[in-house]
Amino acid sequence: MAYRSLLTTTALALMAASLTSVASAQDRPQTPPAQAADTAEDEEATDVEALVVTATPRDVVTSADRVSYSVANDLQRQSGSVADVLRNVPGVEVDLQGNVSLRGDSNVTILIDGRPSGMLRGEGRGDALQAMSAGQVERVEVITNPSAAFSPEGSGGIINLISKPTRAATSTATVRGSWNGDDQGNLSVSGSRAQGGLTLAGDLGVRRQASDILVETSRVRDGASPATTVIENSDFNGTNVFDMANARLSADYDLNPTDRVSGEINWREFSGESNGVGMFQRADGNGVVSDRYQRLSDNAFGSNGVSARTSWRRKFSGQQHELVADFEYDSTESNRDQDAIQTTSVGTIPNYVEQIRTTNGRDAYGFKVDYTRPMGERQTLKLGYEGDLTQDSFDFFGARGPDASALLPVPALTNRFEYDQTIHAAYVTYDRPFGELDVQAGLRVEQVDFTLNQITDAVVVERDYLRAYPTIHMGYQLTDTQRLRGSYSRRIARPSPQDLNPYTIYQDPQNLRRGNPDLEPEITDSFELSWQMRAGQSYYSLTGFYRDSEGGVTDVAQDLGNGVVLTTRENLGQSERIGVEFIANGKVGSQITYNASGSVYRNEIVTPGIGERSDTTGMARASINWQPTPNDFFQLNGFYIGEQVQAQGAREPFGLLNLGYRRKITEDFSLVLTGTNILDTAEQRIAIDTPTFRDETYVRFSEPTYFIGFTYLFGGSQGRRPEPAFDFGQPQGPG
Repeated sequence: MAYRSLLTTTALALMAASLTSVASAQDRPQTPPAQAADTAEDEEATDVEALVVTATPRDVVTSADRVSYSVANDLQRQSGSVADVLRNVPGVEVDLQGNVSLRGDSNVTILIDGRPSGMLRGEGRGDALQAMSAGQVERVEVITNPSAAFSPEGSGGIINLISKPTRAATSTATVRGSWNGDDQGNLSVSGSRAQGGLTLAGDLGVRRQASDILVETSRVRDGASPATTVIENSDFNGTNVFDMANARLSADYDLNPTDRVSGEINWREFSGESNGVGMFQRADGNGVVSDRYQRLSDNAFGSNGVSARTSWRRKFSGQQHELVADFEYDSTESNRDQDAIQTTSVGTIPNYVEQIRTTNGRDAYGFKVDYTRPMGERQTLKLGYEGDLTQDSFDFFGARGPDASALLPVPALTNRFEYDQTIHAAYVTYDRPFGELDVQAGLRVEQVDFTLNQITDAVVVERDYLRAYPTIHMGYQLTDTQRLRGSYSRRIARPSPQDLNPYTIYQDPQNLRRGNPDLEPEITDSFELSWQMRAGQSYYSLTGFYRDSEGGVTDVAQDLGNGVVLTTRENLGQSERIGVEFIANGKVGSQITYNASGSVYRNEIVTPGIGERSDTTGMARASINWQPTPNDFFQLNGFYIGEQVQAQGAREPFGLLNLGYRRKITEDFSLVLTGTNILDTAEQRIAIDTPTFRDETYVRFSEPTYFIGFTYLFGGSQGRRPEPAFDFGQPQGPG
């Protein structure tokens, strides 16, 4: 942790040096991720008289602050969820419950075409990622050190899901579907029409996913003797079913050669059920049982929302000289209902019926203005303002009684609170070269105001803070095929409204949860240095990274006695993560391509009152593709994630292996077969170790699942996107 002041001072000094030359310098524009402009040139089809040349999109495209990965060749995209596809993206970790991390950091912002989505925020994000069909995702951008043009929210960085682009002067449509012979499958339809200055695009999709689930928990409180030792075992056997539907319609219209207006509306609906039976038993170290009960539960949860966006773009004379204004609105309603019947066979806990209802409403408004001005060769200045307003309301209600006709409200299950947050941000980025060294410096300043109103307890918490977030990105061309990149950014992870809610919430008879209104946001200083090489049809990179964080929010468990544990949220004292990541893409002969990546890093966590924990861990993933004929394509991919240290325990290693086969029947029609979790390893263990008790939780998800699917393309062939090819582009420098 002694490195921090030196590294921060060096980064800020370099940024200040480059900004000193603003009067004479100029900047290359920062392209927002929604444009996916870093792939546009690679994929453009150019018509010169009678000759049409179509360039193959690269699997890996780099730019100053991000790496973009094509997922077009991932056969799990045909039948799988977004979570399945993200598991094959370098640097991204997705556990079996859909929780996402970047290089071990779970504070990650997920965008869709450069914009936030209400479904990908909060506690339900993991469920949504496992339910969302991956069919419309074409590329995934990983931005571990974003520039100042983007929000600093998310200490781990940004994952941006890029949808398929719409091409000019075309009318195309695609139908995709898959089914596993049981109660699982998906169907999607997408299409576009471009004529003159008007471009229309839309898609519609439905998906159902089902799985069995087993959860086993063992909690031990050691005593002076076996008779005073307490052992609590619980298990849950049940089924999970997810249903999701979504629709999108967008339009772009060129008013004249310099002005374009755009609009988009999205609708989404997600629902799920988790039903099963749980058993709980408390005994001493001699095996004498003091309590035993059975709990039948029916859980339903869902979310629906609509979002809309409109924008205006004005182009001025000069390349990439433009002004863009963008306004968006997102409204999401979510709910979670639980009905349970608890029956005691041993002990004094009375039998009862329980109903728990939770609702959350969220409205988000965003306005953004970007001005980009070229200042000379390879130099650009970008200025911007971004304003965001979010309004959340939460309503928790619970009732319990001897039967369904005699339910009474339970105070520990009932509370209401509201949360409003406003962010005003101004930012500048400036690019200029120093010989072979390209430098982009940026600064973002944000004013944040929020109010939490705990209506039930009449507690109001108001807070505001002004903070600055500097960034710097540098690139140096070593040779025609090799490039060095370095970057620094300051990031923030703000506590969620649920993290701040001071009300004690009942989860089950053994577990309570309470937020902490005194939580501070986590601040992270992130440094990276990478070497990249593109030689022929191969791409390689090696990146060293160091992250120093203060105030990270984590769970802290307290034993309240009588078998009850209270989990609260606390700020970590400090954490460090230092490691290295590699990526290798290429071809072997004319039929086999590969995509491999991995990372090794050391994580140190210091928590006041708890102590220090550290470990060295890593992850690896690989995909091997074999195309023996133009019409046949085989794929095998998998990943392995090592042990992950936590403030009071660890998550044990786990991995998955998937396979797929695609048969091209005609130019327009293909059949796809996929298998997920073929080695039946979808299980996970999490351990908690405190001075007063030890916890171990084992979670097992679905057994191996196989799907059969199809893809059908129809419409005009001019400009149509071809079936994914298996080439990595022409040799040239990265980025």
